[in-house]
Amino acid sequence: MNLGDSNLKYVNTSRPQLVHSNSKQSVTASDDYYSLTSEASSSDDHNTVRRYETPPMHMRSADASGDALQSEAKQSEATIPTIRPVKHKDPADEYLEKATTSGEHKIKRKPISSSSSESETTIMRRPIDEVSPPTPGVDDTPYIQFAIDQLTRDEEVVGSRQENLGSEASYPVDRIVPDQGLGYYDQRLQGQCPDPERRRQYSPRKSLPTYFISRYLMPFTAPESVLIPTEPTTETFRYPKLNFVPRPLRVASLTTLILCCLLMIAGLLFCAIYPTNHSGLWVYDGVGTGRYFVFQYLPTLLASLIIIWVLIIQSATCRVFPFITLAHERVSMNSAVLHDSALFPANYLLPNMSFFRHQEPLLGLCSITFWLAFFTIPLQASLFQSRYYLPEGVWRWTAAQPIAWTLFVLYLLLALTLVLLLARFATRQTGLKWDPVCLADILSLFHRANFLSDFERSEVEGSRLRYFPGKHLRLGYWMTSNHTNEAFYGIGEENVPVRRYSLERGKMRAVTDLSTFDLEGQRPRESSTFDALQRDIHTPDVRYRWLPWFLKDGFVVAWIIIALVLMIAFVVVSFVNNAVKTGFLPMLPAPTTPQGFSPANFLYSFVPAFIGTILFLVWQPIDTYFRALQPFANLASPRGCSADNSLLLDYTSRLPIEVTLKAAVDGHYKVAWISFISLLAITLPILAGGVFTAQFVIDAQSVRMAADMPGYYALVVFVIIYALSFLIIWPGRKRELPHDINTVGQLISFFYQSPLLSDAAFSEPRSKIDLQTKLIGTPRGEKASPKYAFGVFMGQDGREHLGIDRLERPGSGEMFVTTRMKR
Repeated sequence: MNLGDSNLKYVNTSRPQLVHSNSKQSVTASDDYYSLTSEASSSDDHNTVRRYETPPMHMRSADASGDALQSEAKQSEATIPTIRPVKHKDPADEYLEKATTSGEHKIKRKPISSSSSESETTIMRRPIDEVSPPTPGVDDTPYIQFAIDQLTRDEEVVGSRQENLGSEASYPVDRIVPDQGLGYYDQRLQGQCPDPERRRQYSPRKSLPTYFISRYLMPFTAPESVLIPTEPTTETFRYPKLNFVPRPLRVASLTTLILCCLLMIAGLLFCAIYPTNHSGLWVYDGVGTGRYFVFQYLPTLLASLIIIWVLIIQSATCRVFPFITLAHERVSMNSAVLHDSALFPANYLLPNMSFFRHQEPLLGLCSITFWLAFFTIPLQASLFQSRYYLPEGVWRWTAAQPIAWTLFVLYLLLALTLVLLLARFATRQTGLKWDPVCLADILSLFHRANFLSDFERSEVEGSRLRYFPGKHLRLGYWMTSNHTNEAFYGIGEENVPVRRYSLERGKMRAVTDLSTFDLEGQRPRESSTFDALQRDIHTPDVRYRWLPWFLKDGFVVAWIIIALVLMIAFVVVSFVNNAVKTGFLPMLPAPTTPQGFSPANFLYSFVPAFIGTILFLVWQPIDTYFRALQPFANLASPRGCSADNSLLLDYTSRLPIEVTLKAAVDGHYKVAWISFISLLAITLPILAGGVFTAQFVIDAQSVRMAADMPGYYALVVFVIIYALSFLIIWPGRKRELPHDINTVGQLISFFYQSPLLSDAAFSEPRSKIDLQTKLIGTPRGEKASPKYAFGVFMGQDGREHLGIDRLERPGSGEMFVTTRMKR
């Protein structure tokens, strides 16, 4: 612009200014960003506000732009002598003065789309052509326009990015969830806004982390609250002693079993000593009589009752062992017990040696002793034999000395082991408030656990739990370093920060580590591992891929074929040509020695009973897994199920007859039948061990193995029922899971990001009844009891996870329950 010969007396110089306002509308989330247009861009209306977009190649920080503008202004002022500026009222100055003196420091804006070339809202501004340029002959409008663009473009970039996220948070007000006295946040920082002067000294580009900190990293600015172990000084209803012992492991139960073992030992001593000084025990009066039942079936029946009792004790020991280990402070790096200690025995054919790995030699000795006790059934079946005494010329029942003394040692060892087990649970705390028999019991222990980040991706990769670094975990009472006057009960890691939460879009979210967060994108960084997890949890082949090896399709077919073939062979051999009824040659010496041992009688008593014992033990894992999988089968329904049929279902801890009746009442007929067969199978070794005996046939003038036909007919019936029961052990798709559920860690992998951890029902239940009441009852503000399901849910970290949660939560949609067509 050429001023010619104009008389220049006053030069008006102005600098662009940014006026900050404490608006309730989010700057970063809003689309309300403007740049002043140049004179050349519109010759019609200089007051129209337009959206200005700067090419990426010109991106510069606001600080740099401000410095450049100041430099240009100084250079312009250097060319003209400094003269007192013209003092006249400008409309724009009036507007800014009003805004500055107002209490709210507000500039009214209205969002406009990026594609809009013209806004409907105008602001009062002095036309730029009325201001004389500082350099005669040079139009400085493009320079000013470029400087203003650089000052505002960074806010516009951030605002465009946040527009896609749909954020509704206010800036710079911090939205932090109340910590309910848990010490997650520093009270001094709540509701505190950044100083406006402090904000003005940073460029818009540098203010991007400020938005992130106000929403996600605010807990990190507060002093970290860590877990500290504590012990209540007095025992109260809220803080009871942590010495709960399951009923099978209590003093009364173990003492009763010890007395049974002592009575068995006394009987064995009598049977082993008395025949040596007398002519046998009792006169033999034939097959199928009352005395025959006493010597051939009753000893095995008594041994079987003790074995069933031992199985119940073994199951209870496995169930509480991980928690006992966590409550035992002398065991260091005990986190492995969560991942490799079975909650229920999955194999009864071999002893459980895992107790030795976790520094529990006493329980390891118990496991070996219980395994040896299984041999008492076939040994009891072959204990008594018939012997012909020459002086009296009569047949009498007598005891086999080697077998009697072997049984004496086994029962004595079992009694001593039970005494040690009794002392173990009577003198040391277990760390338990009640028996953890269901999913809800276990979940309540991890309500405020601070190490659940270790379970990342474990819902689809259960095997990776074994490779976690060792940690020292503890089960007991805790307090936080910020709230030392309140104690809570659960599992945690000592001197490690507690879990922290923030409020994102009105929902509680677990605080994400800064290294895994996208600062500019304002969301968790999606790594390749995270992408793989999102693909896996929606894949039916991952959701329905695991079953116990003995319940997989191929093995189930094999079991059915083997069972049916053996059953048919057994029936054919038994009744063709009346081989069993007329007797068969023993193929071994039949006479009984002075010590009461008969090779033929031992072979046809011990071997059938031993086979029957194996069949009994083989069925136990099938029964156990069907009990454990039933809650997940109910949760697989797209309609969900109630808490008493899922989270509170406790079939694994029920007694054999009790679980059969309860499952039948609940409509779980497959579980009821399978549990009934697990008890019925004990009749196989009892009948098989006592049905055969050596008999002298007068017509044939030879010794033959004859059978007690009533007992044999009963054995055939039970064998047929047992074999046909394999037809119904087909588990079905609803019992398939991503991985095993036999450890605490494998169960927690389905909960570690579940919103259930924050539900009020699991927040410090006073007792088991309190927990049941909260889960079965209707939550406050809702009209019906919640339903639970197994599927894809939105976790506390804002990501999708596979596991257990409420089917539907107020304010959110239903969880996605993956279904699969039957094959």
